[in-house]
Amino acid sequence: MIQFDLLRMGDSSKISIADDLRVDLELDKIIAVASNGDKLISETWSNMLLLRDSSEDVMRYRQEAVRDALANRDVIIKMYSIARDTIERVKRDVFILLLRTDDPPAVARETSRGIRILLDGLEEMLTLLKSSPSFSSTAFRGFVSSFTANINDQFISSARGVASIFDTSRENITFSVKIGSSNYLKDPVLLVPREGDSFLSRILSLGKEYTYKLDPRDEAGPRIIYDIKKWVLHRSATVLLRSFNSMMKFFEDLMRQLSFYVGVINMSDFFARIGLPQTYPEVNPGVFAFKDLHCLSLATSTSSKPIPSTLSINASDSFAILITGANRGGKTTFLKAIGQALLLARAGIFVPAESFTIPTPGAVYTHFLRGEDRALSYGKFEEEVKRFRGFANFLRRGDFVLMDESFSSTNPIEASVVAENVVSALVDSGVNVAYVTFLQDFIYNFTRRYGERAVLLVPERLKSGERTFRLVRGSLQPGYAMDLWVKLSSNPSKEQH
Repeated sequence: MIQFDLLRMGDSSKISIADDLRVDLELDKIIAVASNGDKLISETWSNMLLLRDSSEDVMRYRQEAVRDALANRDVIIKMYSIARDTIERVKRDVFILLLRTDDPPAVARETSRGIRILLDGLEEMLTLLKSSPSFSSTAFRGFVSSFTANINDQFISSARGVASIFDTSRENITFSVKIGSSNYLKDPVLLVPREGDSFLSRILSLGKEYTYKLDPRDEAGPRIIYDIKKWVLHRSATVLLRSFNSMMKFFEDLMRQLSFYVGVINMSDFFARIGLPQTYPEVNPGVFAFKDLHCLSLATSTSSKPIPSTLSINASDSFAILITGANRGGKTTFLKAIGQALLLARAGIFVPAESFTIPTPGAVYTHFLRGEDRALSYGKFEEEVKRFRGFANFLRRGDFVLMDESFSSTNPIEASVVAENVVSALVDSGVNVAYVTFLQDFIYNFTRRYGERAVLLVPERLKSGERTFRLVRGSLQPGYAMDLWVKLSSNPSKEQH
């Protein structure tokens, strides 16, 4: 039995707020680039990015396999093509699902047809692996080792011989039975057909041979013979069907797992095409740092390199990044870039940065203000609280919560109190937070209380007033009304309507 695990998904399921993550972090744009129109790749990437559990060991395992896949990209793509084409050919040419399970001859005939197709796929895969350079990763070396230990030319030849017994081109399937007490039949045995014109066949036919022919007018005889044939083939059909299902499962599992790495190859090509940096994240407890991190969803939308961000936090425990400042300063884009990179890192995929270090591969949760929630309303505020409570019980130490204007659908005083209580509880519980907010009272109180564990970022603004769409460490700043007044005062001829 061929055993392999290229993904190390284990029993982990999707995170509880998978749908929110897809929307908030614009994952569909990223997945679309990786899949390049392939539905299976899209499904696999969605599952991998949104898994609830990960670990440093799993990250390393996948990173090693990703590097290996990129180094052997042509082989990976060919393996994926063989698996996909084999499955599609079986689905097109074999009609097992349309058969009645109480018809062993038909089941044996169709499954043997499917097995011959699957053997073609195994033979093509074996030829590819024999002629390909060796893999270096644990994942792919394990697969090749298990495959070649179970599949060789002799196995394929023998399996073809067995499957040929049930070839539809043969008029009859030969079998023998013994007659027991009271003329009951027993010990059914399938016989390997011998070629009628062979020299061996002519020698074997020189001895006595007893034959019986049914009378053409015998209506019951053919039915009896057919029932005996069904009885003889019942066990064989069951074994054939089990073998067919096992071989199909191998190709389906292989195709699904390889689809992740084909998506990685597609994404790597996209990075190279627009000049994005490509780095494999590191795990270092107490450090959250990145250099020139790009928002990948923005890059996919514009097919260009977005303005990057750089940040370095050294914290022995959990921390909170508070992001504030004028609108259209790159705050939400910064938040999305962090979330996307965290998900890519946990999945073992490279990220669009010069370097990226995380303290833990914890799960990622988002709580973004919806467009329809921006108007002040107690009902909307209540919905925000309910949505946050929906995942709060799943949070664990080392996880990340990304919040974009959360709790701002109520008045600033009430919102600040709620925000301070929530973020304080998260940080005290070991959860890392990144929060875009305009709640100045909350920012002031929280930063004073948590000191170095509270990092305040504001949009960079040059002396000329020009925005760079980068975030820098800063302190609370006044609004931009005075800047606007100075600008308008210096151009009195321009009237505003």
